[in-house]
Amino acid sequence: MSEENNLNNIFISGWGGYKELFPLITEKTDFYVPFLAPMDVIKRSIKKGGKTAMGWSTGAHILLKYAPKYIDKWDKIIAIAPFSDFTKSFGSKILDAMIRGIDQNFYNTMDNFYKRCGIQENVTVDHKDAEKLKNGLIFLKTSKLVKGIYSDKITVIYGSNDRIVKRSDIARILKMFSHACYIEVQQQHFVNEEMLAQFL
Repeated sequence: MSEENNLNNIFISGWGGYKELFPLITEKTDFYVPFLAPMDVIKRSIKKGGKTAMGWSTGAHILLKYAPKYIDKWDKIIAIAPFSDFTKSFGSKILDAMIRGIDQNFYNTMDNFYKRCGIQENVTVDHKDAEKLKNGLIFLKTSKLVKGIYSDKITVIYGSNDRIVKRSDIARILKMFSHACYIEVQQQHFVNEEMLAQFL
């Protein structure tokens, strides 16, 4: 952050969700990229509490996983394109193919994923992150949300043109977090950060 984050807003990004994708949000939050930042550091940031905890995709999944335990420590939790079980939207075979792709053609695999998210610009990725990103895909094969919570502090945002997370999994999330506010936007998996920054 360029200035002190007095309100303790956090943003947990998605798999491969580097800061350059969210320059505005990076300025307003403590920003974490799952698997590049250690999971215990991310857990501590959730446990600490504050004003707004926001997560996108894998980050939203992680945030909702710990929400039942730490909801009282936050004013609001914003989950963008969350999923309860990634394999219900993006099958295990596709994840296995991506794991192989990271080994065989790292940059092409990342580029194809970003395009599927609806990200138009070229994203600068670092090959030294390959092993950590691979570990993230292995995590996504098995991680599931098992417990929800009844709370009006949670907002779920979903892009109607999402090609990563299926609408049926959003329906599952909304059953688990039954008092959540639901906002649908005409966007893809990657949601415009200017719209998201309004929640901070």
